[in-house]
Amino acid sequence: MGIIREVLLVKGEKKEERLTILFDSGSARSLIKSKTAEDFTIPRNLPAPIEVTVANGQKVNCNFYCNLVVEIEGKNIVIQPLLIDDLPVPLVFGALDMEAYMIKLDLARRKLDLSEFRGYMLAI
Repeated sequence: MGIIREVLLVKGEKKEERLTILFDSGSARSLIKSKTAEDFTIPRNLPAPIEVTVANGQKVNCNFYCNLVVEIEGKNIVIQPLLIDDLPVPLVFGALDMEAYMIKLDLARRKLDLSEFRGYMLAI
């Protein structure tokens, strides 16, 4: 498990702005603070609630997700984070999205390893 913080441009239907993003290999899904999501875009209902266990062991029901674009190395990639009220940063980029876009964590240098990143999603 590893964590890297990056400040990247995030784009939504309402605005775009640079945000601190936590790339967290211990989080399967990407997550966003509910307030941050509402500032950027229009939250959408999930077809069914998803129960998520957060870092402190608490279980949280998610009822909404949103569509966002994150710019990495000049390439726009789409993520659909779940809305959560209490997060340590505005946006958590989860392991499934990292795997889909071939983004790795270089923990020794505390940077993203984009050596295999091409800016498009791997169909997994």
